[in-house]
Amino acid sequence: MSIYDQALDLGRGIARSEEYGMLQKSEQAISAEPNASKAISEFQNLQQSYYRMRMQGQDLTEEHMKMLKEVEEKAMANGLVREYYEARTHFHEIVDRVNAKIQEGITGISPDHNCGGG
Repeated sequence: MSIYDQALDLGRGIARSEEYGMLQKSEQAISAEPNASKAISEFQNLQQSYYRMRMQGQDLTEEHMKMLKEVEEKAMANGLVREYYEARTHFHEIVDRVNAKIQEGITGISPDHNCGGG
């Protein structure tokens, strides 16, 4: 089996995971609910705007941070939005763990290996 076939199998396994299924289900619920979809768009647009500002060397003010927090709280007050972000977080945790295992396979160093002690 080639490395590409193995990658394809891995992708299929991820697509069959409970976490991916929950993410898809929550995305569909968001798409069907205009208020939830709007809340996510507003939050993500503001995040992207602030990210661009920071990349251009602009400092974010307290007022910027307050506005971002308010928009986030408004979005998260919607149960569908909260479920979507929870599902997205769980899915990304799976992807991060898979990536760590791939890195372990390449380097031979376990992601649990603690360099420098502590």
